[in-house]
Amino acid sequence: MHSNHTNRAGPIHALTYNSAVAHAFTTVTDDRPAVLVLTLFSGEAELERSIESLKDQTYRGWSQRVFEHLPNAEAHASLYRTIMAESENHDLFFKLDADMVLADDEVLADLVRVFEEHPELDHLVVAVNDWMTDSRIIGAHLFSSRVRWEEHEESLYVDPDPDFPGRKLVVDHPGRDLIFHAGNPSELQAFHFGAHRALQASQVYRGLRLTRPHNSRVQWQYLERVWKHYRRSGDRRLGLAILAADLVFRKELPATANEYSDVALRAAFEAAEVLDDAEILARLQPRWGSAANRHWTWLRALGPAKALMVALRGLRDAAASVVKGASGLSQPTIQIGVR
Repeated sequence: MHSNHTNRAGPIHALTYNSAVAHAFTTVTDDRPAVLVLTLFSGEAELERSIESLKDQTYRGWSQRVFEHLPNAEAHASLYRTIMAESENHDLFFKLDADMVLADDEVLADLVRVFEEHPELDHLVVAVNDWMTDSRIIGAHLFSSRVRWEEHEESLYVDPDPDFPGRKLVVDHPGRDLIFHAGNPSELQAFHFGAHRALQASQVYRGLRLTRPHNSRVQWQYLERVWKHYRRSGDRRLGLAILAADLVFRKELPATANEYSDVALRAAFEAAEVLDDAEILARLQPRWGSAANRHWTWLRALGPAKALMVALRGLRDAAASVVKGASGLSQPTIQIGVR
């Protein structure tokens, strides 16, 4: 890939955090792709580390825009509109959330190189090292300038795949650590994580026709990993995440609890943050302490019809995976910048 947007030297501005959109610019110095980094910020504790890790990159052909304290759906819509509006000015777009920190100074160069080596690529998804689940999860997204989104009314699933003429590649096992996710969350951040994941895992406020069974199963797996990490580490932030998830499952938090500004989420967090560590565990143990109880907690939140849909989708996904493996149709493993 060779850039059509070269030598757009611009001043370096300090980020300001009192406006809806803040800008930081670097200088594009060669004919490598011009990258626009897009960051959503709602108070995440890792923002400064995220920005510093970006400034440390050896790849200098990037600029950044930070979208601050917007409602979730509006933030994502603004980000995607920006990508489409800036498609003549940039070659690549990197959605680097405020809780994501680049693992070393070569990450951006290595990600850009994937697009250079695969000119048909329009959407790259890479796994991130997530502290909450203590595992790699999907992930960070990079896009070419050819992607387009349609307007939608969705308030929970606000990051749909775009339309594009080329190829999407998901890298589950990049070969080395690329991005650390939520590495040092605040207690509110962890509580919000649990509520947001539980809304997707249980889909408790969505009708049958709007159910997304694959996503439900994936988000439940993430919550199980958070629980297991909590029991290994004893970190109260993980316990608060599961408390929030449990409140969603019991419909004691509303569908709007995926917003940091939600009044009910804030009130529930204020009630939870005064609990000591023993009280958090005591509240969770009856419904989460055993694998059977945890699973039943989730299934009861789903309800019989949605639980059946999730189970059938799980069987379908497993069968498809076997067929792909046997036929050689699975995506090739790409080792990104292995050193």
